[in-house]
Amino acid sequence: MTIRKSKSSEGDNQRTIDFGRPETHPPFADNSVTTSKYSLLSFFPLSIRQQFRRNGNVYFLVIGILMFIGYYTPLFSSAITPWTTLGPLALVISVSLAQEAYTDIQRHRSDNATNRQPCAVLRRADELAGNDRRTRDTTWNGGEDVLVNVKTDKVPIAFESVQRQHMYAGDIVVVRNREMLPVDLILLASSNEGGSAYIETSSIDGETNLKLRNSPHLPIRPAAAGEPVASNDSLFNVTESAKTESMGHAIERIANMSLLGHPGGVSALLNPANGDAEVHKLYRRNFHNKIHKGMFSFKTAKEAAPITSVPKVGDSVSYIATLSSEPPNTHVNNYSGTLTLPPSSTGEKSEQAPLNVENILLRGAVLRNTDWVIGVACFTGADTKLVQNSVATPSKFSQLDMMINRTVIYVLMIMVTCVCSLGGLSVYTGNREFDTLWYVGYSKADAEPWPYFNLESSSNIPPPKWDESVPNYLQAVFMFVTMLSNFVPLSLYVSVEIVTLTMMLYIGWDLHMYHKESDTPAIARSTIVTDLGLVEYIFSDKTGTLTCNIMEFKRCSVDGHIFGMPIAKAAPTQDAERSESVLSDTVHPLRNLLAGSNNGESEANAGESGESHLKEMGKRLTFNAEMFLRVMSICHTVVVEKEHKAPDTAGENSTAVKKSKFFKSKKSNTSSTVSNGAASSQHNTTHNTQSKMDASVRARKKDGAPEGSNYQAESPDEGALVSAASNEYGFQFIGRDSSGVKISCPCPSLFEDASIVQGVKDGTITAKSLAAQTVDGHSKYSDPEPNTSYEISASRVETWSILAINKFDSDRKRMSVLVRSPPELGSIPLLLCKGADSSMLLNGVCEGLDLVEQVDNNNLSDDSEVKSLLGLQSHLGEFASEGLRTLVLGVKILSDEETEAWLSKFKDASTSIENRDKKLTAVAYEIEKNLHIVGATAIEDRLQDGVPETIANLGKAGIKLWVLTGDKRETAIEIGYSTKVLSPKMHLTEIVDGPAQKVKTLLAMELIRHIKIGNLPDYQLASLDEGKRFSLKSLMNCLSELYHSWKKIWFAWRHFYISHVKQLWTSKEVVQEYLDELVILKEAEARRVDPRIQRRKVRECALAIIKEFWNDPSNAQLKEKYVRDHGSHDESSVIDADEPPAVFERAKSARASLKNIRQHNGHQDHVRELALATVTEDNDILFDEAALSMQSFRDNNTTSNFDKRKRTVMERLFAVDSDVRKGKLEKHVKDEYRDTLALESKEHADDGHQAPFDVSAVKRGLVVEGAALKHLLGDHLLEEMLFAVASCSNSVIACRVSPIQKALLLKMVRKYVSPTPTTLAIGDGANDVGMIQEAHIGIGISGLEGQQAVNSSDFAIAQFRYLESLLLVHGRWNFMRMSKTILFFFYKNATMIGLMMVFSERCLHSGTPIFDPWVIAVFNFVGGSLPIIFMAVFDRDLPRSYVTSHPEVYKSGPSNEFLSFRMVLRWVFITIIQTFAIYYFTAPALSLGGGVTSAFKGLMGNWGRDIPGDGEGGDLQIFGTTVYSNLIYVVTLKAFFETRSIVHGEYPTFTCRKSKGEGWWNRMGYTWVGVTWGSVLFYIWFLYMYELIGRQGVSEFFGFIFVTNHLLNMRSMTWMLSILAPAIACLLDVSGKVIGNMYYPTQTQIHCEIASKELKQTS
Repeated sequence: MTIRKSKSSEGDNQRTIDFGRPETHPPFADNSVTTSKYSLLSFFPLSIRQQFRRNGNVYFLVIGILMFIGYYTPLFSSAITPWTTLGPLALVISVSLAQEAYTDIQRHRSDNATNRQPCAVLRRADELAGNDRRTRDTTWNGGEDVLVNVKTDKVPIAFESVQRQHMYAGDIVVVRNREMLPVDLILLASSNEGGSAYIETSSIDGETNLKLRNSPHLPIRPAAAGEPVASNDSLFNVTESAKTESMGHAIERIANMSLLGHPGGVSALLNPANGDAEVHKLYRRNFHNKIHKGMFSFKTAKEAAPITSVPKVGDSVSYIATLSSEPPNTHVNNYSGTLTLPPSSTGEKSEQAPLNVENILLRGAVLRNTDWVIGVACFTGADTKLVQNSVATPSKFSQLDMMINRTVIYVLMIMVTCVCSLGGLSVYTGNREFDTLWYVGYSKADAEPWPYFNLESSSNIPPPKWDESVPNYLQAVFMFVTMLSNFVPLSLYVSVEIVTLTMMLYIGWDLHMYHKESDTPAIARSTIVTDLGLVEYIFSDKTGTLTCNIMEFKRCSVDGHIFGMPIAKAAPTQDAERSESVLSDTVHPLRNLLAGSNNGESEANAGESGESHLKEMGKRLTFNAEMFLRVMSICHTVVVEKEHKAPDTAGENSTAVKKSKFFKSKKSNTSSTVSNGAASSQHNTTHNTQSKMDASVRARKKDGAPEGSNYQAESPDEGALVSAASNEYGFQFIGRDSSGVKISCPCPSLFEDASIVQGVKDGTITAKSLAAQTVDGHSKYSDPEPNTSYEISASRVETWSILAINKFDSDRKRMSVLVRSPPELGSIPLLLCKGADSSMLLNGVCEGLDLVEQVDNNNLSDDSEVKSLLGLQSHLGEFASEGLRTLVLGVKILSDEETEAWLSKFKDASTSIENRDKKLTAVAYEIEKNLHIVGATAIEDRLQDGVPETIANLGKAGIKLWVLTGDKRETAIEIGYSTKVLSPKMHLTEIVDGPAQKVKTLLAMELIRHIKIGNLPDYQLASLDEGKRFSLKSLMNCLSELYHSWKKIWFAWRHFYISHVKQLWTSKEVVQEYLDELVILKEAEARRVDPRIQRRKVRECALAIIKEFWNDPSNAQLKEKYVRDHGSHDESSVIDADEPPAVFERAKSARASLKNIRQHNGHQDHVRELALATVTEDNDILFDEAALSMQSFRDNNTTSNFDKRKRTVMERLFAVDSDVRKGKLEKHVKDEYRDTLALESKEHADDGHQAPFDVSAVKRGLVVEGAALKHLLGDHLLEEMLFAVASCSNSVIACRVSPIQKALLLKMVRKYVSPTPTTLAIGDGANDVGMIQEAHIGIGISGLEGQQAVNSSDFAIAQFRYLESLLLVHGRWNFMRMSKTILFFFYKNATMIGLMMVFSERCLHSGTPIFDPWVIAVFNFVGGSLPIIFMAVFDRDLPRSYVTSHPEVYKSGPSNEFLSFRMVLRWVFITIIQTFAIYYFTAPALSLGGGVTSAFKGLMGNWGRDIPGDGEGGDLQIFGTTVYSNLIYVVTLKAFFETRSIVHGEYPTFTCRKSKGEGWWNRMGYTWVGVTWGSVLFYIWFLYMYELIGRQGVSEFFGFIFVTNHLLNMRSMTWMLSILAPAIACLLDVSGKVIGNMYYPTQTQIHCEIASKELKQTS
């Protein structure tokens, strides 16, 4: 569904909106939204035009018009009445129009319900007085006005109830909890602390988590000398004692800055004290434009009244707040604007508050956890971001739909050939037999009388009007066009839609794809159900698709120690030599992180119960541990949602809200959240430990949130960290308000020590020194005062002021928060940061990393920071090898001066309207330097159930899986092993980030390696230099050359049309998109003409890259080493491109350095040694150059072990299966090779002897980083090189890829594979939408990342494992069924047209149809279609159980077994055979003699030789209907022969019931129902009804009177022929099938026989 958008905002750079002034004129839009497609006047023109976009409808309309002209004009004769075509066509189009009208009426109703939704807007009470058309909203304040103080006056403010469509930009809008926001509005006030609000944006971006939005804040003011830097003040400047604001106070505050309190107010932009002349000019220009456009806008006088003239600026003028906003756009996650406030007094400058996405509430979002909000409307209607992003999901044609279109074109070409031929024969025969055709009115003598009237008694009768010539060639052609119009089956499109709809219902009814836990069935949202059986490539996201997207905090690394139990690995284990190099360390429980620096006491208590952990709460943590937990609990965007029931006032008919609820002042009460120290001190010391532990968790829920609340995180990672900080360590995040972030902390802090605070402020104590002293356990800062008693129930509340937030972005890959510690902790400015290891462990970002890199065997260091970083790096390698998601945490202590200077830059960047994001990123880079690393976290994202098994089965089905994920390389590799995307025996090739030359060289060497191995024979010189030899294909090449020449002409015309014609009504951007697509098509066509040219270029490019690499002086040492190892070198020599991931390299180096340090210094930690796991080390070179060179001389002809001479002629010509046709069966194996195979098999069975090593048989996997792709994508040669390497890999994993790179990789596969494969993309998040829409088939998973992927997909499932049933079962069945359906429809119509063409010779090609026109129409729509529909809906060649246990049967779809060229030839052959069989075994018997008389009235009645019969069986109607009856019987019998199964379905879903026995409904033969009742019996019933209609007086010359009676009731010949002719026709078909199945079976036929045998054995 596409929502109509506004175009008035194009070219609008900036908008100014005055508070309280409705903007009712362009470029502003009203708030109505229209999703309907038609109006009352435009419905028929537009909808009919839509129907005739189908080629079939256009074809039959043209045919109907030709029939009409030929039937009612003398231009030419029509063989068939036009109403037999126009009538059914009108019926089909009428049904489609009725469906379209019903759908659009529903859209209109939905639009009206949405646009007329009542909303509340603040107005001056005097505007509503005396106006009956404007009403008050009684649900707010009981319908009473609110008196506010504006200067010295009391001004009543009313709540006006307006329809949503009558809201405009500038309105002051009020919204209550659980209501949907009607417009995009800037938040001005709310019921929450600090004017914040929570919204749910699932309808916008698909994310279900709550998002926090804040009221605008004034810029950070510089602090006076000696004072700390002030934090951001809220717009309404609440004091610290007043945490919340009542609605009355909020309305009064807003009225004093808007037209509500100052009706004649002037924009604050015009304040002379601002001194900004450009702003004055801009505002005045915008205001003049408003006046000019308002004069010509069709608004009411009331709406246009506020705009009269430009206000004068003077001292006595009251100023109002003005919003300067960016123009409407589609960026949901970005917004830039500035709020200019009235000056506080005359002559002062107006304050400006910067606005960003945190200050805007978007239309479509739902207000949550907030009683009410007040905001100013910014964007309305078509300008809102929801409507701007409402683009229709791109329509997709299935492969079979496109094949139908191509087939129709081919059929039309055959039809044109037949029509032209018959037209020539008609003219020739007519001229030849002209003198004998007097009985049809042909004669050249005008005065010649009618031959029967040549007697004297009839001489007075005038001669008839003779035709002196037969119809000319053109007239004959048009006549045969009308006769053979049914070459294209009119019922095909209707039947395909019915079958497709049924298939979509089957998918939704399948209990095997129903997720009971979430009550989620599979959903088919698109009609491309048949493409599910053709998939060759699957592109899958990882998080939420292969995994559950439910994160759990598992392990962490702090102070060089690992806390948390190890996770079982799926990666292959290393050999003994590698395992010996790994340190044997122990693992500490997670809770031991709270042990502090107690000189090893925690080691003794490691195995004790919760009492030991409770004792540790009274001890100070190390600096790194304390900061680690504070970063986890403070540096995030998690919000706390209160649990409360939804109010009954959620809708527009809600009851009035009590005044006291919103208008009574609120007081903050945070003391009830956690108990204070005084309260806890009153506990009896005799309470046992268990009661204390119960008290510690009493105020927490499962997710760690305070009682009565829930955590809402933007990502599961953040939620896992915050929950772990609360549940595991007691650092509970309570909430956030304008004062900052509140946390509950159970442990004493180092910053409680005044000496530490003073040392930090004067710079004598740094983070590095503090961490070193506290980790040793000998520092005076280690423990609190002896007389201080801490209990776990004595958690205290800390409020950390938030000074600035540097949000996560894809460039920095980290997030940081600038905070100020509470006054009791010294008010120290701190930067808390977390991010990926690749972005945190960088020189300049990580403090001390340069020292780590300098550590070697000769320069050892006992620096604690160095050891901590070395331990951290080794631990990251272990975490990654376990498949855990890691984050590195760091802090930075700042001085007040540094903080003030940076905040000034941050203010300038945040208030900038242009390039705000870039400026914010720049200032974030500036402060995120020299971070002290405090630790790393490891989070587990568990696999979904059944994922490894599903991937393995998909691989057996011949489907290649590419995993595209944003995770780091090492994590992606581990997940690859656990999901069986990678196997332990697979050789892994990794293309990692680095300089462009390095990346290209890795790729080029890998390409040359595959060429030498023989995996890419098309790129070998023997293939590229192969000359064209004359063969049977050479004749086809001539036709191909003609086709390519035609394509060149078409491309040139298309380019001219787009660039010179289409641009007249299309924008430049759209024209450029069309031209870009045309360029891609031209390149693809060039590759199809001679792909060897492009392959040669790719090979030469790879060799040039390698040559440049070896000639580079910086690689001289590597070149020397290569010569030493291999003895020789040339420009095409390749080295192993496989490198272990960087994190593993760092881990290996860190372990070695750490071990040397310990051995050198003899240092023994008081905690156990580091717990390290085996990590991947350097991969051995799998293939040396000699092996590659030998392999390059192997015979790459895959059929070299088969003897082609053993193929029979019938196998080459008749077999459908390519293995049979090419001689690749066991019986075709050469005798000498058969003996070798038998010997090797015996040796292998006896003593495990392995066959000779085959390099090309080694399975390979490819891992490529997104950062490396930027050097490859965009260059056609490098793209093809990348794909060539990927095509040789059994599995491909792309890590650290952006959403756009996902789509580009998928597009690359579609571009370079010929023929274009069917691709499938599956994901669950908004970042997968581009990939889903780019693929042929998009599948969305209903996961935890919202519904945006589902909304953009073609199919929706709940779990990845359901993909197996969707593809292998439904996809295969659907393609098999629809293939037969298409072939069957063309077969039945071609047989009918063939009979008419054969009969044409008997009637001298006069164009006389053998069948009655209305009988033909019934055959098309009912008689011949119902059996096909029943077969297509219920046929199953293989049962579900067999398909799931033998996934390889799916290969029949991608190999196009059901629609292969030879399969089509079989249908063409049987069509021709049955056409002649039906006609020539029916027509001769009906020609003369007894065949033209009724039963028992001629010879059968034994009345004598002189009475041959009544002769009432020899007319054309009876003759043609008899032939037609035999055609019906043959077609229905053909449906039986094509039906594979006896069990056709199970009622009511017919196919997919689970755990059900084979009941009667399941064993019912539905094809029999279609054949008997839907075809044969219906046909007989129609014949009687048709005759009855004629006998009731339709016309005296009705041709079908008594036809049925003579045909079925009075002629035994009819019943004899109905047995003989169909039996002979079907016997030929059955014989061909039996021979083919016995001697030349397809793979499907073989599996059907195996399944049948298994079924008999089990039964």
